[in-house]
Amino acid sequence: MFETVKKYNTFIDYVNPLTKILLAAILFVTVIFIHNPNVLFHLTILMLITLLILSGVKLKYLILLLLFIFISGFISSLYMIFYGEGTETLFHYGIIHITEESFIRGIHITMRGVILSLFGALVIFTSKITDVFYALMIQLKVKPKYAYSFMAAIRMVPIIIAEYFQLRQARKVRRALIHKKYISGFKGLKSTIVTLLSQSIRRAYRLGIAMESKGFTDGSRTYFYRTSFSRYDLYLMLLMAAALIAAVQLGTVITLFDTTDAR
Repeated sequence: MFETVKKYNTFIDYVNPLTKILLAAILFVTVIFIHNPNVLFHLTILMLITLLILSGVKLKYLILLLLFIFISGFISSLYMIFYGEGTETLFHYGIIHITEESFIRGIHITMRGVILSLFGALVIFTSKITDVFYALMIQLKVKPKYAYSFMAAIRMVPIIIAEYFQLRQARKVRRALIHKKYISGFKGLKSTIVTLLSQSIRRAYRLGIAMESKGFTDGSRTYFYRTSFSRYDLYLMLLMAAALIAAVQLGTVITLFDTTDAR
């Protein structure tokens, strides 16, 4: 799905998707229990460097993604910054009261979200959706009927989006022949949804017939694409452990914030 934005592959592309998901869960729990903003700051820098180097994505796309991540992360912390509690006032106007403590807490929350977003982007850019479901079926023994159902549903999403744009283009061409109320407002939305749903139902019916004709069952089966655990999984685990240890050590040496507990 992301082949068009990829420039090169790294060893993370060959890591088992289940390992990436497990590390993402561990990182989430770890970040929740880190209350030192200095540690989070250095971990954010390390995760940013990891994404830039090991994602293999073209720089222009990464810059757009990073702008979105940092802006959305900062916006999510504005409530804590503007209306938090504290004693050292930095700015006060009306109901807006920014204190040093509230500002640090807001930045603390921003860094938590940014760290998880950066690692999540790394996982998405280096994982194929088909490999995720194959790993679920092969390693976790998920029944094929559930895995293939979700895989087919996800595969349908780009097709539905493409059909939506085709429908918009067709309406623009026929705008002079269609009454305005059928292409705008609630009726326009209703007709669009009905059209896309009807096409999706027909496509799903044809897909079901095709799978039935090929003898698809829920029993034991073989796989053309196989996923397994390898040394690359160990490399990624060591990399994440090294990043966490380095962030903790740097957080005690290079301190940008006076506090060590932003709770």
